[in-house]
Amino acid sequence: MSRCVQTILTGILTGSHFNSLSTSEWRELILVARANSLLPRLASILLSDADNDFHIPPTAHAHLVASIRHETLFHNQVINEVKLVNAKISRALNNKLIVLKGAGYVIAGSKAAKGRIFSDIDLLLLKDDIPRVERALHLFGFVSDTESEYDQKYYREWAHEIPPLRHFQRGTVLDVHHNIVPVVSGRAPNIEFFFESTLETEYGVEVLRPAAMFLHSAIHLFFSEELTNGFRDLSDLSLLLDEFVDDIDEVNYLFELAENTGFENELFLAFRYLERVLNKKVPAHITKSFKKPLPQGVRLVLADFIFGKVLAANHRLVDVNFRRTAEWLAFVRGHLLKMPFNILVKHTASKLWRSIVKSVTGDVENTHHVQQKDVKEQ
Repeated sequence: MSRCVQTILTGILTGSHFNSLSTSEWRELILVARANSLLPRLASILLSDADNDFHIPPTAHAHLVASIRHETLFHNQVINEVKLVNAKISRALNNKLIVLKGAGYVIAGSKAAKGRIFSDIDLLLLKDDIPRVERALHLFGFVSDTESEYDQKYYREWAHEIPPLRHFQRGTVLDVHHNIVPVVSGRAPNIEFFFESTLETEYGVEVLRPAAMFLHSAIHLFFSEELTNGFRDLSDLSLLLDEFVDDIDEVNYLFELAENTGFENELFLAFRYLERVLNKKVPAHITKSFKKPLPQGVRLVLADFIFGKVLAANHRLVDVNFRRTAEWLAFVRGHLLKMPFNILVKHTASKLWRSIVKSVTGDVENTHHVQQKDVKEQ
């Protein structure tokens, strides 16, 4: 009988070794890793680890090599895009540009960049700089990725970022942030704490220092309503933790930053599910550093039900009982975290109505915008 593919994948990601894998186990491993955006990371581990004492079949080897080539090309493109963007908007900035999440890992040369593929480049800048930066990006060929008047209002009044910008030729997508969680949530921190937690890079931009990078990744994961790549994000956290786990000053800074910004709960959840889902051993000196009371009772039981299931690898070959229920609860939880209940009701009703209208009449709102543009061009 084949071993559980979740166990095999988790073991490889956390440094455990297997003597051998059957043909069916290799097939399942490749399929699940690819579905969870982890095939390049899996490949980087298996192809660079000289201690591996098991044979990689030629067919599996071909998939691994191809994913590494894709990652190398992709990372080079990301670095070039960041350099280009920074050159075009640097005069519009009162502070240096900060690159976040996946692109930040790549720019920083972080361990979490290993095998990391992503769909957009996330940038953080001062809110006062956004109008000038947005104009500069428009001149550089970036246009709004949404024409919906409602979405434009949602992003600009309630969210922590402007609507995504897509380059009209290259297709690059930029997410330009002025905070790390939606303003309307009531939990948006004083962003100066993160602006003070950065490191310079050779590319003329800044990235978050290791502790801040870990905390931001935890916030992004546990504030989310959609956790399709949750297992991948948990793997990111594991690699990010490895970078400073033995640095007591950086560990202390992590807890100081979490306390100052009000995200100790997200930090607790990150450590808990690194251990419970990824089987990552978090040192006791770290888990004992919390000052505020930690979640317990029904709240903790519910969190374990949700995240114990939705953070497992997402594939039909990974059998997780009640996963769909947990995903629905995570969806509701994430939306409630991001906006007050009254705004959530309004937002949901608006989305539902627009979806109904679109299904019946087509994308009337966007068609109207396209017609307006055509008239202006004529």
